[in-house]
Parts: sequence; C-alpha cells; structure tokens
Amino acid sequence: MKYINKITAYIIAGCIVLFASSCDDDEFGTEEIPFAPYVLSLGITSGGTTAYYLVTAEDLMSGNINAVGKGIEQSGFHDYEQGNQTIFCVGGLGVTNTTGVVRGGDGYLLEKGEFTFNQSLSAFTQIDNNSMMGIEIPGNAEEGSNITFYNVDINSVAITSRKTAPIAPLSQFEWPSITGLCMSGNKIYMTYFHMNPKTYETKYTDTTYVAVYSYPEMTLDKVMKDTRTGPAGSWYAHNGIFKVESGDMYIMSNSAIANGYSQSTKKAGFLRIPAGTTGFDDYFFDFETKSGGLKPAHVKYIGDGLVFAEVSTINPQTANDRWGDKSLACYIIDLNNQSFKKIPEIPVHDGDGGRRFSVLVDGGYVYFPVKVKDEGVYIYRIDPKTATAERGAKVSTNFVGGFFKLN
Repeated sequence: MKYINKITAYIIAGCIVLFASSCDDDEFGTEEIPFAPYVLSLGITSGGTTAYYLVTAEDLMSGNINAVGKGIEQSGFHDYEQGNQTIFCVGGLGVTNTTGVVRGGDGYLLEKGEFTFNQSLSAFTQIDNNSMMGIEIPGNAEEGSNITFYNVDINSVAITSRKTAPIAPLSQFEWPSITGLCMSGNKIYMTYFHMNPKTYETKYTDTTYVAVYSYPEMTLDKVMKDTRTGPAGSWYAHNGIFKVESGDMYIMSNSAIANGYSQSTKKAGFLRIPAGTTGFDDYFFDFETKSGGLKPAHVKYIGDGLVFAEVSTINPQTANDRWGDKSLACYIIDLNNQSFKKIPEIPVHDGDGGRRFSVLVDGGYVYFPVKVKDEGVYIYRIDPKTATAERGAKVSTNFVGGFFKLN
C-alpha cells in the first residue's frame, strides 16, 4: 500500500480504507472448534469501514481461515498485545478502551474485563510476569506537559497504577514520538524520536535516544544518546527496542523515509545495551552498509540471536516514498554474527499500514501472514535456521492485525 504525504490523511487511511479491496468470499471453513490454539485478528474492510474479528484456527498450514459466522467483532481501530494467556485489544486513533480476551472454560474466546485510558496509547507492552505497561503522551505542548505511565494487571485486566513524569527532558528539539518500550531489572527503557507535531518533519535524525526510568517510581534517570546511527524505531511501529535471553537489549534504527521520517542522515543498524547498564557498548551492526543500502522496516526477535524482519528494497528512499511501507522482502538477521539471509520463498510485498508486525513464533518456526499480489493473504511458515519458508493456509481478510497462540 502506498501512503499519502500528510499524516492526517494517513491516519484516516490506516483505520478506514486500508486494503480497500474486498475479502475473498469463497472456500469458507467451518465454525471454530473449542481449544483451537491460534488466534488471529482479521481486519476486514467493507463499504469504506474496517472492522476487526478475533477468530481461532487449529491449522495454520492448510485450509481457509475466516470470520464467517464466528469470532469476536471489534469496531474502530485496534492494536493487539499478548500478556501471558490474555490478548489485549488496545484501541487507537481515537479509540481509548482496551479489552482483554482469554480462552474460556469451554475452549472458546471470551472478553474478560475492559478499561479506558484518557487518550489513545503511544505504547503498550508486557514488562514482567504480572504486568503490562501503557504510555500516554499528549500530541503537542498545547495538549499537556506530562507523560502518563499505566500499570495494568494481566490477570484482572485492570489498571493498577498511574504515574506521571514531565515530557520536558525528552522534547529538547521537537515533540517526542515513542517507538518502543521494555523493562530490564528495575529500569524501563523507552525509545523515541523527535517529530514536529504540526509539520511532521523529523529534523533531528543524527542520534539514537533512549529514556531510562526507574521502576515502579517512573522517575527519569537519564537520556541515553548515541550518534553511530539515527533514532530508534519508526512511527507507531513499536520496533525500537527488544530484549534477548541474556537480558541485553538491542536497538533497531532505520531512519527510513518509507516508515515516516522526512530525512535519513545515518545508516540503518543495530546497537546494544548490556543487561544491568544504562549505556551502549561498542557493538554496532551497520546493516545498511553490509546489505548494500537496505533498511529494516519491521523486526521481531525470535530467539538465539535471530531476528525476523521485513526489509525495504527501495534504494535509495526519496521524499516520494514517505509513508510508503511497500516493496518489502523478508530476511533472517543474525545479531551475533552480524549477517543476514533473504527468505526466497516469500514474495516481495507491500506492508499493512506500518504499525504492529503480526508475527507468531511457535515450535521453532515463525508464522507470518503476507498479502500476495492478485492472490490474497497467505500464512508462511519460516524455518529461521535455514531462512526458508513454506506457504500455508489462506486467510480471508484484508490484513491481519494480530497473531497469537493461547494454551
């Protein structure tokens, strides 16, 4: 899909007219069965309006996954995050309520609890075994001067605490836009970049920024900076920071015009923050140079130092490509060896709005839904060790908004 140049119009497109082509209406499967392990959010557009349907599937490699006569319908834009055995359906783009979805005793999905934030969240993720954290930040200085941090109990699906902190230390240039969040020890690490809230320009792309907060007080300890690459993550893609098994955290920076930046002044790459520290070490994976000019658009850590990524094949990216999450190829990136392999079986494709990366890691495989031109959406099963893939079930949807497994 090609984005249009104004973010306001982009937002409208993101929640209303994404993939305006109609869904397939043939080969529909039977009703869902109890205890089917896989859960997908199907974003289905009809008559210019998109609705989301949470459905289950028993098999990802054959048949047709659809929302005919089943599923939990949700209106308005949603993002999805899993915390333990609860799927959180998080409203966005004006929708402020969040609903928990779990598996009931009869094996079917049911809604469990609902709460409302003051405004749409900028981030929402699991931070420990019991809690999710949501972050609210005003759209500009006229709307407010504080960041609000929410703790949400996973089991009760309820807000348990709210803490606020001044935005001022983060907004030394333009307004901060949050790109990622994770917890290590008693610290919360938040990646962000600077964007003008009126013109949506990104004039400051020469530095990586990470704000470090003490937890649970949520007081700002420091702002980490590094100039080897540009800002971490990209606009609303929640891809700026992730933690690996050792507790080390990695930063992904792309400064990709196709993912929202108005300029790109540093090479795309990965940095590392060792566990228990609030500073970068000497690790720098210059992905853009090693790949001959490619930029990771979306990333998912899958274990053992491996990352599954959609990589932009547009080289060079120009102003005409802004908000154009398209021409993406799939790669396995090895952080330890600083190497990468393209997955040849997955065709180059366009993105689904540049927001959440709907990927499931299960049983040593990666499952990823791809909209194949002129064919529809299919799930691909990827073996990360060999960087090969096999096409599986067809999905009757315009796009997949979330992809999970419940035990």
